[in-house]
This record gives sequence, structure tokens and C-alpha cells, in this order.
Amino acid sequence: MVWSKLIRSLCLCAAFFLGGALLLLARPVIAGKTISPPSYNPSRYLEDYRYLKDPGRRTDFWDRLKYVPLDDAGAVYLSFGGETRQHYESIRNENWGATVKDNNGWYLQRYLFHADLHVGDRFRLFSQIQSGIETGRSAGPRGVDEDRLDINQLFLDFSPLSSKNKNLTIRIGRQEIIFGSRRFFNYRERPNLRLSHDAVKLMAKMGRVDLTAFAGRPVQISRDYFDNNSGNEHSFWGLYSVTNMMKGDAFEQKLDAYYIGLNREQARFDQGTANEIRHSVGSRLWGKYGALDYNFEFMYQFGSFGDATISAYTIASDTGYTWTLGADSKIRFSLRADIYSGDDDPNDADLNAFNPFFPRGKHISQLAATGLINQRDLHPKINIQFNKHWFLTLSTEFIWRDSLDDGIYSIANGLLRTGQVSRARYVGTQPEVELKWQVDRHLDIKGIFIFFDAGPFIRETPPGNDIVYLGTMATYRF
Repeated sequence: MVWSKLIRSLCLCAAFFLGGALLLLARPVIAGKTISPPSYNPSRYLEDYRYLKDPGRRTDFWDRLKYVPLDDAGAVYLSFGGETRQHYESIRNENWGATVKDNNGWYLQRYLFHADLHVGDRFRLFSQIQSGIETGRSAGPRGVDEDRLDINQLFLDFSPLSSKNKNLTIRIGRQEIIFGSRRFFNYRERPNLRLSHDAVKLMAKMGRVDLTAFAGRPVQISRDYFDNNSGNEHSFWGLYSVTNMMKGDAFEQKLDAYYIGLNREQARFDQGTANEIRHSVGSRLWGKYGALDYNFEFMYQFGSFGDATISAYTIASDTGYTWTLGADSKIRFSLRADIYSGDDDPNDADLNAFNPFFPRGKHISQLAATGLINQRDLHPKINIQFNKHWFLTLSTEFIWRDSLDDGIYSIANGLLRTGQVSRARYVGTQPEVELKWQVDRHLDIKGIFIFFDAGPFIRETPPGNDIVYLGTMATYRF
């Protein structure tokens, strides 16, 4: 049974290889030069295919679906697209051995299809459906593994001030939300099913400032057909601004400033369970200077946790330097260093544990064994681009608890282990290797290996086994 699933996965990967090779051969050549369309955006609603109004620029096999005019002027048009991701995953000693043992791994499938209707400059309707399938996991599908079919996004854009700049847009409906470097608001790409929100956004452009006001509720996954919903027990609201401070040929600097409010009923921390009302103010300074890039972020949180007071913070950074080795080859050395506060004393009236909202799992690793509450980490990384098709990432993450009186949490902000039975600070060391083959703009194939060397805290709060992760992933987009 398991071998048949593995063989099916390998056959699918082989089919993707063959399909990608055929598409490469089918790419048109104009005046002796191959024409390359732009790369697909992970957030598909950010793509703009109005350039295909010119038939001479339709160079890709799928361009006939990317721009379908519905009037003579081409101001009203449809765009279609989709994605399939086939993912084999094996985790030996998942959650350091606390999860049901699985010797053979499991097979994950994800399918996304979207339609994008534009009516002039004023109206837009974007819809996207999602299906996720899990096969072979001994403990059964996790909450983010399986959903037969549901609406991932369905939102309406309205621009009351009609202009090509679209300096004011109202977006209402189910949507994926990203802000900043996606540390705290992200679409959850690492698991099988992506995250969306039922929300309202008001987006304005004022000179060098982009301003977004928003309010919403996260969508909860159910496994049947079209049964996902959001509820009042978890909601958020806020204001996010991005200011373009400086920009030149070799340098750029931007400043983000924001406020985010959160209401979460029956929130659970190591201190206990209570209703959480949290207010966050933060800023992010980011940009580049020549080959140097930087990203520094600070956030302070306050509010109430039942009858207690919240006082928490994070300091996060990601700094890198890139050497260009050739026309299509380069290498980037980077260091990420973060502090996410934990609770100082589970017996006092205050809660000092940071809340990372909807964190980006891949920001940590494909495994993401721990989350962004009560954590200090150092994460050196090397990204090597050999050419436009082959990429290698080597990294090691070193993880400590911030407070010895708080536990460790999952990437979904759930408590994994209490911190009240061990005084050890070091959680573990996690080296990772990822090799990616970008066959063409449609198809990429990855192989990932991760080893989590359990530190003293994990071993003193058993089970404390080392984790071994192995994954292969083939993604095709059109």
C-alpha cells in the first residue's frame, strides 16, 4: 500500500518533468531570441496580464487563458490560472516522538484554481478554489492537510476614484493577507492548505506612502465541501503603512509603521487559558545598499489576558550580502537573529508571551518544529544560485527559550511543551538542505532534508528524540 503511494508520487513527478520539458521545447522564438514571460507570483491576485492585450506578446502556451477580452476595447477581460503541488513528506519522531510513529511518510496534494474578472479600472472580482488531499499518514490528516473543496479567495475590488494609479481601492470578501516581510501576516504556504481571511481592506496611495486599513477573521478549515467559515471568536483589525524613504540605482530604504489589534477567545498559553485582547505597535526598516540588504523589525504588544495585563515584544532582523558571480549565478550569505518574548512568571498577573498572529512557517524552515513565541534564534544561511534553473540553500538554526518560565509553542501558536518542569534554555540545533530545480516558469521541483538535534530542554521534557525530515515537492503553475 505504502509502496504503491510512493510509486504514484514518483510517476506524477516524472509526468511534471516531461510536461516541463515539452513546454520548454514549445516556447516560441522571435528574431532568434527566446521570449520569456514574467515569473508567477506566489500571491496570484498580484499578477497583471494586461500586457497580453498585444497579441504579439502572447508567447506562452497558457497565454490564451491569461487574457480573455470580453469587449472590443479589451477593458473588460478574464484571466484564469491554477497550481498543483505534489508533496511527499516523512518526519521521523514528529514533535520529538510525541506524535504517532510513522515509518513510511505520507503524500500530500494541493490544487488551486482561480478566475480574475476586470471591468475597466473600477471593478474587479477575484475567485480561487482550493482542494487538499492527504494519503498515508499514520496519525491521520492534520488540520491543515485535507479539505475536499472550498473557497480560498472570493473578493471584490472597487476603486471609487477611477484612475490608472488606483490610488484608492476597497477590497471586501475572502482573501489572503500579507504585510511586510510576511513574518506575522502570511498565507501559510508551508502546510498543504493555505490560509485566508474574511476581511475588509481600504488601500490608499498618497505620494510616497502606501496605507492599508483592515479588519477580518481567519477562515477555519473543515474537511467537507464548501464548509469553511470564520467566527467572532478570533478577529483582528489595524492600520499598516509603507513609506518609500529613499531610492536609487544601488540603494533603497523603506519604513513600515503599523498598529494591529487582536481578539481571541480561550487563548492558551503556558500561564493558562483566557480571553485575549492584544494591541500591537511596530515598525520595520528595510532596504538595500549595493550588495547589502537588511530587514529590522520591532513590535511591542499590550492589552489584557483575562484579568491579567499583556506586555510583550519582539526584535527581529535579517541581514544579507550577495555576490554576483555571473549573468545567472550568485550567492547570498545572510544571518537572521530574533527575540520573541516569553512569559516571565506563570504565577503573576501579567502575560509577557509574544503573539505572532499568523506567522510564516517557511520563514523558519520547512519543518518549523517550533514557533515564534518565547524564542531566541540565530539562523545563518547560504543561498546559491548556480544558474537560472538550479538553486541550493544551506542553513542552520540555533534555538533557545527566551524565558525559562515559559514553554515552547508550535508555528500555529499552540503550546507544545510546558516550561515549568525544566530550567534548560537551549531547545535545539536544526541544519537544513534544500535543492531546487526550476525547470521553467511553470514547474519547480524541490528536495529537502532537515535534522533537528534535540537540546537539553527537549530531552528534559520527554519524549526527546531527534527529528529527521525528508520531503520532495513538485509544483506546477499556469
